[in-house]
Amino acid sequence: MKDGIYTDISIDDYHKNSTHISATKVKYAKKSLKLLDWYNRGLIVQEDKPHFDFGNAFELALLDKNEFANRVAITPDSKFVADALAEKPDLKVPRSSVNYKAALSKWQDANQGKYVILDKGPTESYEAIELMLESCYQDKIIQRLIEGTEYQLSLFWTDPETGLKLKTRPDICKRKKNVVVNVKTTADGSPEAFSREMAKHDYPIQAAIEIEGCLQTGLMQSVDHYFWLVVEKVPPYCATIYEFAPKDIELYTDIIHYYFHKIRQAQKQNLWPGYSDRADNQYGILTVEIPLWYRQ
Repeated sequence: MKDGIYTDISIDDYHKNSTHISATKVKYAKKSLKLLDWYNRGLIVQEDKPHFDFGNAFELALLDKNEFANRVAITPDSKFVADALAEKPDLKVPRSSVNYKAALSKWQDANQGKYVILDKGPTESYEAIELMLESCYQDKIIQRLIEGTEYQLSLFWTDPETGLKLKTRPDICKRKKNVVVNVKTTADGSPEAFSREMAKHDYPIQAAIEIEGCLQTGLMQSVDHYFWLVVEKVPPYCATIYEFAPKDIELYTDIIHYYFHKIRQAQKQNLWPGYSDRADNQYGILTVEIPLWYRQ
C-alpha cells in the first residue's frame, strides 16, 4: 500500500491490511511489546461484539445513509416473535420456539457480513438510532460538524523518524475547517463517565494518531480542532461534543512518537519484552505499587 489518501477503501479492506501500524497496535504496544508481537502473529484475535456492530451502524446512519442501507441489517425480531405466537399463542418464551429459531437462522444466513441490529428496543436497536439521530439534529453545532464532511478516509504514511508504515481512518474530516471528529456511542455520555472511558480505551492515543495521519499525508496543513461526538445509546440519548485540548494533543503526540520508536527498536532487535521494560533498573525488576485503598 503506497503512502497517500484513499477514498475507495472499504472498512473491511482497511482492517485486512496488517503490514501498517494502526492505533490498535500502538495501544497494544503501550501495554506491552510482547502483546503486540502476539497480535501481529495472529495469536490474539479481536472478538466481534454486538456493540461494535451498533456503533458502526449508528455512524453510517448519521453520516452515510446510502451505505447504511447496504451494510446494516435490521433484525425483524418483533415480527418473528409475532409469527411464533400466531402459531402457538400459549408460548411463554417465543424466542425459544422452533418457529422463531428457524426464521432467525434463515434471516441471518441471508444477511451475513452486515452489521446486525434489532428493530425495536430502548438500546442498540434501530428504534434507538432514530432517537439518537434526533438528539444530534436538535443541536445546531453538531449539525454543522456533520455537514459537508468526508467520511472515513483511509490515510497511509511513513513516519519520517522511524520509517514505520502507519495508517489511520478518521470518522469525520473537514478539510476546509481543519477539523477532525470521532464518533462514539456509549451508555453514559456524562463528562465523568466519558473521562473514564477515554482512559480505559486510550482514546487520546487514537486521536493523536489520526491527527498525525492528517498532517503527514497532507490532508490538512494543521488540525485546529479535534472533537469527540459522544452519543448515548440509552435514554435520554444525550449528544455531547468534547474537545481534545491543544496541550493534551501536544502531550499525546510526544507519547505516540515514543511508542513508534519502541516498536521500531523491537522490530530491529526482534525482541518483544513483556512488562520488564518498564523497570528503572538493568534487571527488569519492577517495584509493586500497593493501592492506596489497601494501605488504609
